[in-house]
Amino acid sequence: MARTLGEHALSRVLEYLAGSGAELTDAHTLIALQLIEEGLQAGQPELLAWVMDELPKRFDLQQPALPPVSPAILRGSIGYGEGA
Repeated sequence: MARTLGEHALSRVLEYLAGSGAELTDAHTLIALQLIEEGLQAGQPELLAWVMDELPKRFDLQQPALPPVSPAILRGSIGYGEGA
């Protein structure tokens, strides 16, 4: 069955929130619905892109902690011995 643009955007938003670790409460669902409604009423040509850009303004999304880019630099020796 074909879904409307609003249904598709809502499901993507809720999946994104769940995947980011946010607890999906009734209040969060209502905020997501209002966001989709605003986009539809404004006639956003790229609804899903607009909604995803607006998400950080509406939800406190935690950024995942990234591992360090490289290991810590430690002083080492390549084995030439003392005084060389």
